[in-house]
Amino acid sequence: MPASTTVPASDAQMAQSLAKLWPHRLHESNWLKNFFCWMRLHRWAQLDLRDQAQGREVWFCRWCEKIKIDGTPCGD
Repeated sequence: MPASTTVPASDAQMAQSLAKLWPHRLHESNWLKNFFCWMRLHRWAQLDLRDQAQGREVWFCRWCEKIKIDGTPCGD
């Protein structure tokens, strides 16, 4: 994996802790939404967590567990 797509351990840990703030919706989505996420076509929504996320931009997918911190995807 190229160095530009790897996520530092601190970002991965932050993503895991921030993911607890909203429920995981994969089980509630239909098969088509799950397919879109599998194809990396997520439905991103932004959270205003500048205080908790040390001033970083945090986006989460409404359909699965993926998180983007400053444009870098995190999650399984």
